[in-house]
Amino acid sequence: MTESIIRPFRNVDLPCLVDVWIQHWSCVGIAPPVSMATIEQAILARTFFDPQTLLVAEIGGQVQAWCHFAVGPPKSHQPRPFESESEFEDAANLDATNLDATNLDATNLEGRLRAICFSPDEGLQVCDPLLDAAERAMAKMDATKVSVGLVRDRWDGYAGLPPIGHGIGVPAADSRTSSLLSRKGYNRGGAIARMVVNTSPYRPPVSREALQLRRTTRLEHRLRIPTDPRLASSLSHFDIERHQTTNHQTAEVLSQFDLWSSDVEAQVMNCDNAILDLSLQKEPARLNMAETFLIGSLIQRLADRRVYTVETAVDGSQTELIGQLEALQFRNVEQGYQWTKQLVSAS
Repeated sequence: MTESIIRPFRNVDLPCLVDVWIQHWSCVGIAPPVSMATIEQAILARTFFDPQTLLVAEIGGQVQAWCHFAVGPPKSHQPRPFESESEFEDAANLDATNLDATNLDATNLEGRLRAICFSPDEGLQVCDPLLDAAERAMAKMDATKVSVGLVRDRWDGYAGLPPIGHGIGVPAADSRTSSLLSRKGYNRGGAIARMVVNTSPYRPPVSREALQLRRTTRLEHRLRIPTDPRLASSLSHFDIERHQTTNHQTAEVLSQFDLWSSDVEAQVMNCDNAILDLSLQKEPARLNMAETFLIGSLIQRLADRRVYTVETAVDGSQTELIGQLEALQFRNVEQGYQWTKQLVSAS
């Protein structure tokens, strides 16, 4: 058997990254519509990209697998409502003095395996040593734990990249990766559901409460620009809009959500698709009536903008929220899981 080599990324590897990505996901479902420009913008063009964190595995001089990792402070998967307000600035009021780098705490670091993919044949021979190499590298960077699979990605640049979408961890259909993680001692977390709705045709549910909200509120939206440099880079391929319902008389904001649609000049996510960010819910486990009304009203208008599918990611344990989204004609099309493992110190 030809000896395998595991090394950091080189610029000439880009075509191979694309080929392996397509081969890997073609074994799971439909081949993702990605090109060299797609992978370059989603991964390599980020201001925080470090080639030392993208490892490739070669057999006979041909890249057969690769993985991409990061190490940093642990981040919550479900931000509480309105906590992320300081990360954005209204497009009309952007103040360049707010563009300060985030002050990160260097203690209690965790590793994130953003992606791991391998070809269906020879890639299977090198996926184990490739994962071992990534774990050693993260341990040397003082990570004590590693998670695999991006969930509701905001910080790593993969959001919208086919077939990642909003991020549901490792899809259940990706049995090869799940088998790899299981035999390497990873623990599987709770399910995350990919919820998808078609915007054409679409009619929002009608109720007495919805009719009352239609008479007493107005729908508003404005463009949002990330002011945190890391967030601005990771979401640079999106147009981010803040949609909200506002009471006519009191000007109280009753509900608000962010919609991520593809920048027409970017080539990461198809312009037909959008991501609904539910992190601004007032109660993470359920929607109130104003939030339900806002989502239905928003989806109804998107077909006129040639956005035909909207997706979001929801924890599988949030059964009430999933039921409410299904009442809004979302479909639970796929489930995924985040896998975790404690790392042994490299010292």
